[in-house]
Amino acid sequence: MNTTLRRLALGIASAGLLTIYGCGGGGASSASGSSSISLSGMAATGAAFTDATVTVTDSRGTTVGTGTVGTDGTYSITLTSGAVAPFVLTATRTSADGAVQSLVSVVPTALTGAATVNITPVTSLIASRLSSSGDPLKLASEMVAGTSTINATTVAAKVAEVQTILGPILTATGTTGSDPLTGSFAADGTGYDRLLDSIKVTITPASASASNIEVAIKQQLTEGTAPTAIQFTSATAAASVPAIPAVNSATLIASGTSALIAQHLTQLNTCFALPTATRVNNPNPSGGAVATASSTNITATACRDAFIQDGGGAILFKTSGNVISAKSGKPFRGIFFDGGTGVVFSQGAYEFTRGNGDIVVSYKSKTTAGNESFETFALRKDVDGKLKQIGNQYDYPGGVSAYHQNRQFITLGQSAFNYYSTGYNLGVDDVTGGAGVGGSIFDHVTVTTPRGNTLTLVPKTGYSYLTLVTGAYPLGSGTSFVRLRSEYIDAGNAADPAIKDTAALFFADRTVFTNTYIATIPAQSVWKFEYYLAGAPGVVAATQYYKTRARALTIPELKTKGMATLASADIATIQTNANGAGVPPAGQLPIGNATSVPINYLVAAGALPPTSLTIWGGYSNAGTPANFTDSATVGSAVRTGSVLCTSTGGGDTHCSGGAYAASAALNGLHLWARDPQGLEFASFYAMYSL
Repeated sequence: MNTTLRRLALGIASAGLLTIYGCGGGGASSASGSSSISLSGMAATGAAFTDATVTVTDSRGTTVGTGTVGTDGTYSITLTSGAVAPFVLTATRTSADGAVQSLVSVVPTALTGAATVNITPVTSLIASRLSSSGDPLKLASEMVAGTSTINATTVAAKVAEVQTILGPILTATGTTGSDPLTGSFAADGTGYDRLLDSIKVTITPASASASNIEVAIKQQLTEGTAPTAIQFTSATAAASVPAIPAVNSATLIASGTSALIAQHLTQLNTCFALPTATRVNNPNPSGGAVATASSTNITATACRDAFIQDGGGAILFKTSGNVISAKSGKPFRGIFFDGGTGVVFSQGAYEFTRGNGDIVVSYKSKTTAGNESFETFALRKDVDGKLKQIGNQYDYPGGVSAYHQNRQFITLGQSAFNYYSTGYNLGVDDVTGGAGVGGSIFDHVTVTTPRGNTLTLVPKTGYSYLTLVTGAYPLGSGTSFVRLRSEYIDAGNAADPAIKDTAALFFADRTVFTNTYIATIPAQSVWKFEYYLAGAPGVVAATQYYKTRARALTIPELKTKGMATLASADIATIQTNANGAGVPPAGQLPIGNATSVPINYLVAAGALPPTSLTIWGGYSNAGTPANFTDSATVGSAVRTGSVLCTSTGGGDTHCSGGAYAASAALNGLHLWARDPQGLEFASFYAMYSL
């Protein structure tokens, strides 16, 4: 330990904190005595860690107490008699879609009476530094196995390390004197909670002996500027951890913002608890496709007050070219129909501040049917001091997300070539009504990556989104997924899948994008989108910036993630009916004249259930080969869906009379899901000849 860390550790030990840290480094000791032992504290990330259960594991690996986290982030647990210190506390919440979020904390020594123990991203970072694998979730089992040591000495040292790592942000938030394990605070966005709101700690297990760690500062920056972040591993010596630069307190989230976010979610819940006919004056009770209502039809004060309005009372919400509408796929569509009644918004958490001062908040929504989704929205403080919906105010669709795929070849006996891919999806939905390809308003969109590379997206007839231009496909490939790295599932095959799979895909140079390099990509990377319209293809019509919430996983990290799988009966049906090797298009599944494509799937424990189903295919358009794609949204609680034929217009003829064209054949389908951190996963089933 260097001199600075030693002094800080000594300062902690002498500051009246011996209740938790103890005074020695001995082995396990019983926490029981004549009086009961209780633990209480805060479980928070800035926002209260609601919907979570706290489990206390003692040195024997025995669960010696459980408790729930309240809406204010507090918990309280009385340990069972005979519990033996040290203890590991794990706060876990599991959503209906199977996504698990956890925070970890520790108690190194025996206790008497009551003690405060907080569970936060900072304590998880301490746990990572204590863990032999760097994975906080393995610390309890490592403690039992003796591969990780938890005692007063080791905990005090790791607390000192973490306090030093976070030094500049502690100074900026005025929390240098706060103990991360035992200090008292409230999940209201002030004091230590403001510190938690101002950092993003990402811990990603990378091997049996280390985890990749990133600590990013969440602050207001000019549009297009990447946030400050440091990266290291759980095994990095404290003296070698990069230093966080000095932080200007004025650029951090305003004190008390977490409380305002919670207040806004309450406002939304109040609105959606009202009957549809009370919320709007032009309801669409069944949620049918024919819908004309807009924000002007929102009448309930409880609903209108959730949105920023101009002086005349008009709602100003706009996000990526979309305004509030009852039409399918539009923002806040549920406000207009009965299926939206009773939707509950929760788990609101500050993500970052935009250049104009608006904040981006992540949240969970849950329908009365149990379907959940994780999204983000932009909020602005109104003149009444409340946060309200404003949207990003961008004119055109766009977005970027970390995207991962398990690509499986299920026809023609090609399963040996199944492979994983990791990278980023560039999401620009096409907008028709213009003079571009397929009637698009766009000529092209140029995307500048965080590395400064330039990618081009163009509209393509039959596709509802813009596709990447490649050397082989200058008029558009068929994908918007930038594959940074791909590896065969068969570990014995070290070849690059890009060599074998020559379909209309976009592969980056994997000699550049190694797993080691991908691990260094910041969680919050900034991408610039420049839009060129069909009417003026040489003029930039708009520039929009999008920021990721999480980095793409390395392939080893991806292999630890579970994904939904197509039902075996569906796979068998496809294999039975797909064209053989000698029948073009080889391997594809004819669907001509079908009115829909039914898809059934399974979701194993720990896997994310899909919320979107997409199919890809080809057909003959007046003798010319053409492509198409169709999608359907499904609830996270269901395990089946049906994709209908939907024409994009502008020469797209893959639909005829509500059915697929006689020549239509499927060459792929995927099951798509998103986790609470914004990571996207897709099980892709390919049906074509390699």
